[in-house]
Amino acid sequence: MQVFQIHSRKQKGFTLVELMVSIVISSIIMLGVVSLYSSSRKGQKTNESLARIQENMRFAANMISKDTRMAGYAGCRSSSVTNVLEDTTGVYNFEQHITGFEGGVSTFASQFPATGTSAGDRVADTDAIAIIRVSSTGCKITSHNSAAATIFLDATACDIDQDEVLSVTDCSQTSIFRVTGPTTPDAHIVHNTGAVGDGPPNCSKKLGPNATPGTGCAGTFTSYTFNEDARVHKYIMHAYYIGVSTSGQTKSLYIVDLDKGVTSATELVEGIEDFQITYGYDSDDDGFPERFIKANQITVVGDTAATKENWKKVVSVKFGMLLVSINNVKSVAPPTAKSFTLVDTTVTPTADRKLRFAYNTTVKIRNKGIR
Repeated sequence: MQVFQIHSRKQKGFTLVELMVSIVISSIIMLGVVSLYSSSRKGQKTNESLARIQENMRFAANMISKDTRMAGYAGCRSSSVTNVLEDTTGVYNFEQHITGFEGGVSTFASQFPATGTSAGDRVADTDAIAIIRVSSTGCKITSHNSAAATIFLDATACDIDQDEVLSVTDCSQTSIFRVTGPTTPDAHIVHNTGAVGDGPPNCSKKLGPNATPGTGCAGTFTSYTFNEDARVHKYIMHAYYIGVSTSGQTKSLYIVDLDKGVTSATELVEGIEDFQITYGYDSDDDGFPERFIKANQITVVGDTAATKENWKKVVSVKFGMLLVSINNVKSVAPPTAKSFTLVDTTVTPTADRKLRFAYNTTVKIRNKGIR
């Protein structure tokens, strides 16, 4: 008789201990991956915020520096300058090419918004600066009919609009006026009397020297005809200040067209929460500043003539900006707030989770100190 022996197949698999060990090892690996990802994401967020701050810094500094360097540029120097606008004071005093305003101290011009918390409102205790110059490129004229108050241009692409303030110069005579027509100037512009916008109108269509200068429209203007060698330049009248951003998340650098006033305020760069300025004062007229002082140390309250003469002695501008990230970057806010130096002022913002960077620079006014 045969005996058959059946062997059962051995069972294969993991024991409970092996399974628990593998779970622990997998958990450690996953924890490392998550930690690495979190660290990389945090680093990327920091780098993106730094890049944004640097980009904003370069753009803002370039805008302000370009205007500051060109302050007072008039195309070419003339021995005779005639301003036929009805108002030749304040922002229309083209002999004062740069004016500063010390936050919390100076009386700001009406072209600036008041301080507040709404979008575009000026931020308290921050400085502002107003700069006047003409465009670097002039438009050549072909003829000038002074009796008809019409200047004919040699190009239709001069980018001139009705109501803009222009300067026409032949390097002997420079005249400042407002364009009164046509509605869309192209091949010619008109400089007649009368109002066409919100700014002061021309009080005379005659562009020659005023027999009694400094008296505005009370003076007597003479006729003057510009020849083909003359150039027409647009007046650029910019002011920069810090205002509440339109997003409401931070502060921003704003630009104002001084001729159009507060309604023209435009947000340039978001993430700039402070702006401090000092001015290089050249008291001995050698072209170099002896000291840097604040705007309220230059402006003489109640004395327009002295104020104008003092601002003529400014040959350079030193400004500082405090830039901030739009979003939170740090995992936790520091226990104490960090202080930053902007030119000669120490500012201490609120301790929060945002990144900040202080930028300071000095700009020489090219049209001052020329010998």
